[in-house]
Amino acid sequence: MSQVLMATAVLLIGLLGGIAPGQAATLRPAAVEPATDPCYVLIEVRPGVFEYVNICPDPDEEDSGEDGGSGGGGPRCDLTEEPYDEFCLGTKACRADIPSPLSEEKWPEHTRPGPDHIFTFVQCRVPGQEELYERWRWIEPYEDALPGLGWQALGRLQTPAFTMRFEPAGMTYVGADTRFLLDGLGDGEIIGSVAGPLQATGMLSHVEIDPGDGSATIECDPDLRSRACEHVYLEMSYDQTAEDFDGNPGFAAQARLVYDITFTMGGVEVNLPGVPDTLESPWNGTVVPVGEIQALVRTR
Repeated sequence: MSQVLMATAVLLIGLLGGIAPGQAATLRPAAVEPATDPCYVLIEVRPGVFEYVNICPDPDEEDSGEDGGSGGGGPRCDLTEEPYDEFCLGTKACRADIPSPLSEEKWPEHTRPGPDHIFTFVQCRVPGQEELYERWRWIEPYEDALPGLGWQALGRLQTPAFTMRFEPAGMTYVGADTRFLLDGLGDGEIIGSVAGPLQATGMLSHVEIDPGDGSATIECDPDLRSRACEHVYLEMSYDQTAEDFDGNPGFAAQARLVYDITFTMGGVEVNLPGVPDTLESPWNGTVVPVGEIQALVRTR
């Protein structure tokens, strides 16, 4: 019996010893695929190009926070070398594309750490390494990035699609008061969706009207729904190329809305140097036929 057990042991040792290294490696746990790793998400980094990107912070970032430990002893990274002088990620000195090159509908929203974060491309200089750290990731915009986000917030304001009309309707006359009115202005306030922590709000300041006859633009009261803006035409429009729906030649009058813009972060108004504080709508208008009333004067 002991000889049989000994032979069996020798045979098992021989079999195990004959396994190739590559075969033995298959007994180890397989590497985690990006598709099953919670740190990796699939995004469209360029039109038609999808890649798995790592959204998890590196170990040196986890304890210090996204701002590189701004409390206490200040940032943990060296912010003296351009362009990597914008913010810290742990000990890495970084810059980011702001606003993000990716449209917001392509952001992996289900992984967003908080409402103030934006998803963008980040480059960092790592101490002691020549190779740059480059990654798509969530960041909280740093103070100097706010003007860039301000442009993004400004672009999210939508002006109303108003219409323009005039009185007397159909045709006005040389020397008479022509009254312009606008419909579809709403309540005069427009509010954009948030861009990171920023939100833009516009309040209608005034309306600009170009009568179309070569005269100067008129600045009018913002409420042209009930209060008209008036102009007096001094010549007929018979030689104009623009025509109304009835085929009558007229002056191509047009109007645009001008808004005062404010930016808020967390409900508090902020000043953004270099970002416009006014917004103008596209021009929209109507054709104004201008005739002449003939008068016959008789002397006795």
